[in-house]
Amino acid sequence: MVTKNKATGRASSLPGGLAWGAAVSLGLTLMGSALVAFLVDRGTMGVDGIGYGAMVILVISSLGGAWVAWKKIKRLRLQVCLISGGIYYFMLLGMTILFFGGQFCGMGVTALMVACGSILPILGGFSKGRGGKHRYLRGVSR
Repeated sequence: MVTKNKATGRASSLPGGLAWGAAVSLGLTLMGSALVAFLVDRGTMGVDGIGYGAMVILVISSLGGAWVAWKKIKRLRLQVCLISGGIYYFMLLGMTILFFGGQFCGMGVTALMVACGSILPILGGFSKGRGGKHRYLRGVSR
């Protein structure tokens, strides 16, 4: 039996995929922050809702970054998603040191939100699928 195993070459390297994930996480964070600031400025959302908005932004940003990193790398789902979440958290720590003078208020809650967002792509892949890889046979004589 002859099988056709053709490498497509579309998977990214581990550092490259993690860099894409970090860039997506940072972009989603900036867009979400701009959206929350716009909603507060227009009066649609009260000032007391900024904390809830920040939690949603953190979960969505870490989820998006982990998902993009895993889709770019195309293997090692658990490790890639957790490493992507760690990179995003350390980026947030660096921004806290740079812009806020190292006041680490609420970094435990931030770590929890980033961890929850990074774990969600891992949990999404354990649904019952079609069952396995399909092998295309070539050159089979009967």
